[in-house]
Order: sequence, then structure tokens, then C-alpha cells
Amino acid sequence: MNTANSVDTFTCPEFLAMERSIIDDFVDCTREACEEAETCVKALDNDGGTAYIHRLFRAMHSLKGNCQMVGLAPFTHLLHKVEEIVARVRAEQDPYFRELGEFLLLATDEVEDLLKDLIANGRTSDARRKKLYDICDVLQQNSLGTFAPQQFKDAIALLDGKVEDDNGVTKSPKVQLELPDDLELMRKLSLHIDNLSIYRKNRSEQVVQLTELLNETLGFPVDAAQLHAASLMHDVGMSFIPHNIFNKEGQLSKEEVRKIQEHVVTGSQLLLRFGVWNDAARMVLDHHERFDGSGYPNGLASEQIHPGARILSIVDTFCSVTNERSDRSYKRSLLSAISEINANSDSQFDPRMVEVFNEVVRKLIAKQ
Repeated sequence: MNTANSVDTFTCPEFLAMERSIIDDFVDCTREACEEAETCVKALDNDGGTAYIHRLFRAMHSLKGNCQMVGLAPFTHLLHKVEEIVARVRAEQDPYFRELGEFLLLATDEVEDLLKDLIANGRTSDARRKKLYDICDVLQQNSLGTFAPQQFKDAIALLDGKVEDDNGVTKSPKVQLELPDDLELMRKLSLHIDNLSIYRKNRSEQVVQLTELLNETLGFPVDAAQLHAASLMHDVGMSFIPHNIFNKEGQLSKEEVRKIQEHVVTGSQLLLRFGVWNDAARMVLDHHERFDGSGYPNGLASEQIHPGARILSIVDTFCSVTNERSDRSYKRSLLSAISEINANSDSQFDPRMVEVFNEVVRKLIAKQ
């Protein structure tokens, strides 16, 4: 191993002088080992068994062995440090936790990037290699007892969760395969539909706040969490409608109306897939039913409509009226909006709920 003229880089003429077929085989084996490491970390993050710890150790050992076989001593020393972390977990000296797995993925990603850089450019950053080596060394020295999640959070922060190549280009780390909290994922989906139109800015959040207020004022006839989920997801199905229909100005054809009406089915099916939001799914399915039975998709009437859907129907219409739309250049006042709600009481909306919603709007007007 020869050091390049720059103190920040190193090269390896012996490795680079090997036949291209050997270098290509080394790259393939390295990629397979890194993919195996990813598979194991993802499995362990989802409560995988100890077998994945052993597989993870073998993947790290293979990475180190591959570098040793082709004479890449600096990478061998670095990967030995990484391997030692996994060895402690394998020996049941330390527990496995997500932060440890995230750090290992960042470490292998960094090694891969350095190797690619070496092969492509004939040299790579020694500063980056030393930084990762030193971080692993500190983890070992500071963990005389057992590893702790905070130590690996700090290590990840030192790597900044990202790396820069020699041209100063920042690259993101590998994305972890993990599910966010249900409501957090629903919130992201609702933001997506709100961002599809300039006339829906913050619409979903407004619906959430008003349905909560109306449900509370009514004495909580509906489970608050289920209503929250339905409020976030009620229009998410609209994102599956072709944009030329979603943003169309003017009258829609019968087929276009039918496609728009499908959004309640799509949204409710998505909620059913979550597994524990059946009430919310029913609210989304029913929120365009009308109190007189002339709504869709099932033509339900009065008490047949889920109470959460009756709440959502009032609030959804209210927010639609008060927000800017393509056929209006101004926002309607709260008073104008509640007047429109009242005009459709007993036909579109539950009259008892409309009366209570008037109280909610009076409070909003008083605050303004």
C-alpha cells in the first residue's frame, strides 16, 4: 500500500494492477456481503432471531476477508473494527438494538463508497477511512461494560448520517426498512393530497381540528383516535384519480364523477389494510352519504350513516366552502360557510349535529 502525494488520499497499485476479472469478482463478492448485512439488519429490526446475528457476523467477516485476499490492508483493519462490534453481540456480551444496526449499515455503505472511489479513480480519501476507524475504536473503548443506544446515536451523528465524496457531493445514507406510527404515516399521505392542489393548503389539518372540536362538543359519540384517522385519510383516495379530472375546471362528465366517487372506497380500503382502523374505514366510506339517502356510495340515510361520517361530512363541506377554490377567487367567511351548512340541514347533514356545529363556529368567530 503506497500513500499518495496528498496526505488525505491513499492508493494501492498492487490491487489496481490485478486483472479486471479479479477486481470485478471482488466487487461482486463485496456487494453480496453488503446486501446480506442489510438483509440481516432489517430482519433484526423486526425482531429477527439470533440466526441473523450469526449471518450478520459472517457477512462482516466476508467483507474483511475479501479485502485481505486482494491486499487492501487499510480496509482490512477498518473492517476488523466493525466486525468486533458484531462479534460482541454474537457472543451475547451486548444486546442488539436499532441504533447499532443503523450504524453498521452506514459503516458498510461508507466502505463501499471508498472502494468504488478507489477503483474508479485510483485513489480515495484516507481521512474518511480514518474517521470511521476512529469512531469504531472509540465505541470499543467507551463500552467497557455493554453497548448503549446513545453511543451509537452519537457515532451516527459524528458521521452526520451522510458522507461526502471527494467532490464535496453529499450522499444520503441507506433508507431503513421500517414502518412509522400509523397516524404519522396517515398524516404524510394527507399532506400529499393537500399538496396536489393550491386550493387544499393545510386542508387535512383543518379537518382534523374541527372534527375533534365537534366530537368533543357532542360529548364524544365517536372514538377520538378513529375519527382522527378518518379525518386524515378521508380524501387520500383522491390522489389516485387522474390529475386531469382532479384539477378539472368546469362541469364533469358522468364517468369523471364516478371516478371521483371511487375515492371513498380507496381510502376506506387503505385504512382496512392498516388492520386496527375499521371504524375509521367506515367513516371514510360513508362521509359522502347524505342524511336524506341521496349520497354515495351506498345511498344510506339518517342513522344508517356512521356518526363519525356525519361529523366528517359537515366539517369537510365547511372546509371546502371556506377555502379558496378554482371557481372562487376569495375565501368565504365562517358565517357564509355555516349558513350554507344550515341550508342543507336535514337533507345533506344530520340536523342535530348541525345545531351543535353552529356552537363550534360561534366560538371560532368569537376567537377571530
